[in-house]
Amino acid sequence: MGISFDAPISGIQAAMFSQDVTANNVANVNTPGFEQSLPYQTDIATGGTRVSNLAKTPNPDKNTSNTDLVEQTKEQKINGAAVQADVAVIRTQDKMMGTLLDMFA
Repeated sequence: MGISFDAPISGIQAAMFSQDVTANNVANVNTPGFEQSLPYQTDIATGGTRVSNLAKTPNPDKNTSNTDLVEQTKEQKINGAAVQADVAVIRTQDKMMGTLLDMFA
């Protein structure tokens, strides 16, 4: 079994994409008629995750944005925690590879 960084890297990429979507939603909080976007992630069969769909939340009020700042703040925190977790996985895998190489050196 080889050490692969594919799963944590895909997780970081998905979290960063989600963070970009959240930033766009927040930037448009005062844009009349703006419809916030919601990214949906799915698992990759070989390991990892990806953003599979980007859906817009319908906004019946064309005079205001339907961006919920509380929800967007929560999403930003979740995305940050996901990146931290994936970085921890990469560090652990790197440490394991170093230990394995030290055993054979």
